[in-house]
Amino acid sequence: MIKRIFIKVEGIVQGVGFRPFVYNKAMEYKILGWVNNNSQGVFIDAEGEEGDLNSFLNLIQKNPPPLSKVDSVSCEERQVFGFNTFVIKESEREEGRITLISPDVSTCSDCLNDINDINNRRYGYPFTNCTNCGPRFTIIKSIPYDRDKTTMSKFKMCPECRNEYKDPKSRRFHAQPNACKACGPHLFVVDKYGKSIAHGDKESLDFTRDMLRTGKIFAIKGLGGFHLCCDAKNADAIKELRKRKNREDKPFAVMAKDISVLSRHCQINDVERETLEGIRKPILILNRNEEYSLPEDLAPGQTTLGAMLPYTPLHTLLFKDDIDILVMTSANISSLPLEYDNDQAYENLNGIVDFSFSMTEISTYR
Repeated sequence: MIKRIFIKVEGIVQGVGFRPFVYNKAMEYKILGWVNNNSQGVFIDAEGEEGDLNSFLNLIQKNPPPLSKVDSVSCEERQVFGFNTFVIKESEREEGRITLISPDVSTCSDCLNDINDINNRRYGYPFTNCTNCGPRFTIIKSIPYDRDKTTMSKFKMCPECRNEYKDPKSRRFHAQPNACKACGPHLFVVDKYGKSIAHGDKESLDFTRDMLRTGKIFAIKGLGGFHLCCDAKNADAIKELRKRKNREDKPFAVMAKDISVLSRHCQINDVERETLEGIRKPILILNRNEEYSLPEDLAPGQTTLGAMLPYTPLHTLLFKDDIDILVMTSANISSLPLEYDNDQAYENLNGIVDFSFSMTEISTYR
């Protein structure tokens, strides 16, 4: 027996691959109708055999996409309409309504494989992402969560990225920050006066690594804002950063290339390892081990170290050869908020950093 139900899903359901998930499950269960984002959450108008609809609804409630958080699912039966297909409809905005947005998610293993595979078109690309990872909360300007309502709106997708975005079989199906070397943002480096020093991803990364090796201090823009960065094994660089930042003895956090590097200096139990390597990549306070050999000025008078692992492709690509652990501390003047705007950061941080490492803000694809 054919039935039609209208489903409303509320919670963290935008920016987590929910619509592609619904679309693919609709194909699997031969459901017809549509799905879209709404200022309230996700709406689904579904028509099909009663048993298939029940299975479809059960999946949405009990086995949604891993990055989502379903707070409520409500449904009502409606008169059969006679849909011919199942489609993802344009999003709708309703004034006065809000929905929850996913936090940023660290780089997934598939995207890490992309940036490390020399035969992949995203090899070495520092802004690689997909439906399962990447920026969410820090790029959104308004809801519903669609590309034109994010800071990526200025970057027009090239044909290959557009095809991925439209392909239900691609993990980049409706990934709003989707981009590549041909159409997305790129890196550049300026000195403390704002003068361009290096431009382009490889040139900027190579220059930054070379300068970090010599003890230079960088402002590096990641998700949400800038970090102050220097070589965590260079005692002179750490002392100079303390002097410039006027931060006499408060501990600095570090970012390590991987868990094995961190294990050289800290004790890491199973729970800590799982947390460090999970999708959130938080800073954890770890106990130092007997092999700890980093400069004392990292965390004066402490027996612990605040540490994290790379959570974006940009951070991952910074680590190469002998660069395996870096200071990553918030880039702000004491008592002021984190710097996130390029121009303002150049002005406010020019007495602290030698160079700023940021990204272009215009599309490279025409």
